[in-house]
Amino acid sequence: MAAALALALVASALACNPPQLAGEDTKAAPASAGDAAPAQGADRDRPVRTATIPADGWNDDIAWRGLEEGLREAGETQRPVMLVVHTSWCPKCRALKGVFNLDEGEIERLSQDFIMVHADQDVSPQVTLYAPDGNYIPRIMFLDPNGKLDEDLKNPIRAAKFRYFYTPQEDLVGTMREALDRYGNKT
Repeated sequence: MAAALALALVASALACNPPQLAGEDTKAAPASAGDAAPAQGADRDRPVRTATIPADGWNDDIAWRGLEEGLREAGETQRPVMLVVHTSWCPKCRALKGVFNLDEGEIERLSQDFIMVHADQDVSPQVTLYAPDGNYIPRIMFLDPNGKLDEDLKNPIRAAKFRYFYTPQEDLVGTMREALDRYGNKT
């Protein structure tokens, strides 16, 4: 019984693994699509950007984009991309959503200097192209302004496996700051 409990604890600590889709092609390149112009406003001399896709619980005050639109906007604005890959059925994804909605708002504040993309990989399977160490979920990756994955921007405590997996207790804000140091604030 103790062994079964230990096994259950280890399994719950791992990222959610998505069901495999039959005939899934992971070698196709992401397509490009149109871009909606961000809304303009004044917030301490900073243009206010609004979401062009629903937040789906990932914080309504973050200017979320879809993958194709986000990659295009990143190239145009020379901002880095923070890509959050999740599914609706994953309990680890639901737990991570809470971090994006904390009262301190540090993720929300830093998000203003990124192109923020979230995608449910069951709905947008093209995000499985961004799975350098597996299709586990959730995974958060940082892309340069040209849409290339920066493999060095990963969870520092997960060096071998699940390098882009974050729990609510791990330092996602630190990785965001590192990305901004690397690619500079574009606002």
